Amino acid sequence: MLKQGVLRWPQIAGLGISLVIAGQFSGWNYGLAGNGWTNMLLAVLLMAALCGGLSLCVAELSTAQPHAGGVFAYAQLAFGPFAGYLVGSACALALCIGTGTVASFLAGYMESMFGIGGWPVRIGLFVLIIGIHVVGVGEALGLTLIAGGVAAVALLTFGCSMLPHVQWSTLLPASGELLQNASLGGVFACVPFAIWMFICIEQVSSAAEEAADPGRTMPRGIITAVSTLLLTALIVMVAAPGVAGLEVIGSAADPLYAAMTHGGLFGEDDWLPLLVGSGAVCGLLATLFSLVFSASRQIYALARDGYFPTALTRTNRRGSPYVALLVLTAIGLPLTVVPPERMLLGLVLLISSCHLVLFAAYLRLRRSQALAARPFRLPGGPVVAGAGMALTLVVIAACFQLEVTLLSALAVVMAALVLNYALRAGRTGKPLENPDHV
Repeated sequence: MLKQGVLRWPQIAGLGISLVIAGQFSGWNYGLAGNGWTNMLLAVLLMAALCGGLSLCVAELSTAQPHAGGVFAYAQLAFGPFAGYLVGSACALALCIGTGTVASFLAGYMESMFGIGGWPVRIGLFVLIIGIHVVGVGEALGLTLIAGGVAAVALLTFGCSMLPHVQWSTLLPASGELLQNASLGGVFACVPFAIWMFICIEQVSSAAEEAADPGRTMPRGIITAVSTLLLTALIVMVAAPGVAGLEVIGSAADPLYAAMTHGGLFGEDDWLPLLVGSGAVCGLLATLFSLVFSASRQIYALARDGYFPTALTRTNRRGSPYVALLVLTAIGLPLTVVPPERMLLGLVLLISSCHLVLFAAYLRLRRSQALAARPFRLPGGPVVAGAGMALTLVVIAACFQLEVTLLSALAVVMAALVLNYALRAGRTGKPLENPDHV
């Protein structure tokens, strides 16, 4: 069994920040290429509203029904075992893709910063992080919190050093009117990259089962995480392209380091770019730690409820699901060979599809369990969820900028997951579910 009552709200906030903060260092900048700064800024604000609203809806659900499976448990409770299974499997797959994507970003940063990269770094990262998770959740999240904190400090340092040098003429049209160059098509094209700065924060709900006093811990941690991420997102959105220009930042693998070294303010050997670059490495490490935590808990919870082999529920004496961690490594490590910018859109498509079901589950459970005890209740929750569903449909449509090959691969994997459900349900002669955990 997982350990109970070991996580406090700072650890929940740290987990939420760490899950996402890599998106502040890499990936988001691809949305600038050909779309303009105003469109990217509007997309970032819309995605902050979407992910913030979703996180608060999840906070309400997680305080009422703490569960290691998080989003899949709430989809199952609202719509039955098959819907829950599909959502949980899609989330687990997306998180596994995320581990490979972030490991690739991290190896690239380390190669440009320190001259070491490639397979030795990728394998070493997985060995290190999986090993720490096997030791125990407290140790893993303790290091995650430290790395996330260092990354947040690095982002704030970047902002303090760069914001005074922003050339607003680089960001705004000659007239100075912010919305002059805005367009629906431009915002639409930016959306999948803008959400990368916030996506997966709702996965912090997977820690609810291990949280102390979830009714207070979960909302406080989530609100702190969302507020911090919005602040840092706005800092990098203004400072990086405002100093180095849209062309340099839009194509950079390391946009913050590139902004400092290509903007004419610092040399590559100056201590401040090295500090921010090291903070980027910490941020990517923190996100990789957090993705491994959430993905392993999703796999564990799906197996515990009968969807995957029971071997995946095995934990060691310190409460770590070590078999699920090994399976995660077997999936995530090979994905590091795929270019991360290609995998990013696939991850966003999978997670956004889960978001749509999760918003619908929130609305249904609000009605069907109106009298249930909810230690935290989101004011105006149904309105927030309705607006979130509309924005999520926009994100899903925007993700079909994906190439056909990757879309086809995702479709094949999801078909295999549906077949797995049918076969396992067929053995028992009834739908799969475990009411003890939902």
